[in-house]
Amino acid sequence: MAAEVTAMAFGQAGFLVVAREDGRIESWDIGSPSAVRVVRDGSDDPVLDLVADGPQILGVSARRVIAWNAAMEVEADHVLDHPAHFVTVTAREVWLAGDSHVARLDRELKEAIWMPIAEGQSTDFDVHPSGRRLVVVKDRVRVRVHDARTGTELHAWGRSVKDGVRQVSVRFADKPDHLWEADNAAWRLRRVSAKSGRQTKGPDRRKLASSWAGPLALSPDRGHLAVLQTGCDVQLWDLEADAPVFYVEPVADRSQDKVLASLSRVPAFASAGPGVLRRTGSRRQPDRDAAVTALAVAERGAMVALGGRDGVVHRCDTATGAIERLGEPRLLAPPRGVTFTRWAEGVVHGVRDGEHWIVREGTLAKLDFERPDRIRGVALEDFPDLHGPIYWRETLFFRGDLVWHMGGTLRAWEVATGRLVWHIQTPGSPQIAGDTAYMIHGHYHQRCDFPLSRIDLNTRQATGPWQFAVDGASIDLSVAPVNWPNIYAIGPHVVLTTYSRPERAFLIDPERCLLLHELPWGIERDPWDGRRVLHRIDGGYAVIDLENPAAPPRIHRFPDPIGSVRWHREIGNDRVIGWDPGARRVVVARTSGELLGHFAGHGADVYTFFVSPDERTLLSVDHAGFVRTWRLDE
Repeated sequence: MAAEVTAMAFGQAGFLVVAREDGRIESWDIGSPSAVRVVRDGSDDPVLDLVADGPQILGVSARRVIAWNAAMEVEADHVLDHPAHFVTVTAREVWLAGDSHVARLDRELKEAIWMPIAEGQSTDFDVHPSGRRLVVVKDRVRVRVHDARTGTELHAWGRSVKDGVRQVSVRFADKPDHLWEADNAAWRLRRVSAKSGRQTKGPDRRKLASSWAGPLALSPDRGHLAVLQTGCDVQLWDLEADAPVFYVEPVADRSQDKVLASLSRVPAFASAGPGVLRRTGSRRQPDRDAAVTALAVAERGAMVALGGRDGVVHRCDTATGAIERLGEPRLLAPPRGVTFTRWAEGVVHGVRDGEHWIVREGTLAKLDFERPDRIRGVALEDFPDLHGPIYWRETLFFRGDLVWHMGGTLRAWEVATGRLVWHIQTPGSPQIAGDTAYMIHGHYHQRCDFPLSRIDLNTRQATGPWQFAVDGASIDLSVAPVNWPNIYAIGPHVVLTTYSRPERAFLIDPERCLLLHELPWGIERDPWDGRRVLHRIDGGYAVIDLENPAAPPRIHRFPDPIGSVRWHREIGNDRVIGWDPGARRVVVARTSGELLGHFAGHGADVYTFFVSPDERTLLSVDHAGFVRTWRLDE
């Protein structure tokens, strides 16, 4: 069994350096599989931290700081005046931190300026790229911000153990007065003031996959931030996009302990916190229960590596989803990802003659599965400025040579030229079913009737409103009145949902104001193909045919570990595609229950899937707007 991993860093030339507790240092040339070269076989002074610095790799042990070139040959070796166990770099200098001092070194590692810091164990460290500020976390929860030139302590704050905080990890943001912070008591990656620790202004959208988070690791260009979660999973954030770009659980674990750990602020298997590093004598060692003890991110977030207490290193390719356990001849997960990009906000989609079309940045085009980043089509005149992530429901509808879009308005354009041919401001949000758009006028609280209007898309004539009264014979109004009625179109069908007690959903005939059939609540949020709805049930899904809703639904159930997958659509050869929110993986299975594949990559939840006409390519879009395409090989 290999010794536990103490530090890792990716080099510019496509290699990964791994340092171990027994002093061994390895250089892995990235490939399929990766090949190892032993740089140092062992030492009683193991390297405790590593950092990439252009073509160089810098490492620090308790007694020295070492610089290697791209061939992993020692270029400099400097004996330290004080113990240190953190190293980082800025444009002009190298920085070290220990429990009692921090140091600033010149690039040749010949001269060090040591500055004393507050007492206590140093458990995290970073320096702003400007070289003006440095931050040290003391005893896991006390944050100290210093003037990096003089060592003067400027700000001091911390998190309370009484609030359940056991570990704080920080990195400087783009500004020296802002920090990225994660701790074990929150579900958020926070941007906070370096002065006070208070969250900065702006939307708080940085939700993590676990309540236990930390430590953090930055890519060499500081554009991507990795957050270790639940002791063995990692989420990668694109800091420029301010969104999660990648998530991976290298070894899928569906045990009850793992599930409870993901919900608990103090996982049972990590008494002092996953990834917490503590001092034992002169060494910085991982907590005895930590699953992952070292974390590294490559330039531009291209790869992530996790080193474990058991000595195992997993390397993850963030573009293809490939997962490698270093030293094994085969990949744990093959590279099923083909392309990776991001769509701007406001993308809408629809289907024309069996093919997917989108509007992105105001341009209408057929979806290019080979190059989803490319948009070649027709600019739509006065297309509304939309915000937010892509919606899983279709809002584009093709009728003859026109394309319609429903939102707060109803508009139609010529597909060939993009000319706006019709536009009407609607009193409600229109829902297109067949050749008609229906809408409720306004919002109604505790009312069992509401005004409904229609627009004929062929004649473009509006009629109504007329009162749609919920039939008291179909729904018990004595329990509670109907609350906030809404209508949704599913293909040519219209569904009415009511927030009564209990909440109800009905297939309706809007022309005759009839409730036709009661449906499961939440059906308007489930995927469909215009006729069939894949409704979620415990352990699987039920297929409901809206053409014959009274017929018994077709039921499919799945064993663990895919029993909790949110299934989206069925495709040929008895396959079904879904999203596993626990493992954050795209899942492909047989409808009979056989798992065919699971693809790691998305950092945020996926709600929207597109399948190419030949069903060989799958395109998935997550809530942060990141788009991935996958091969659907049998």
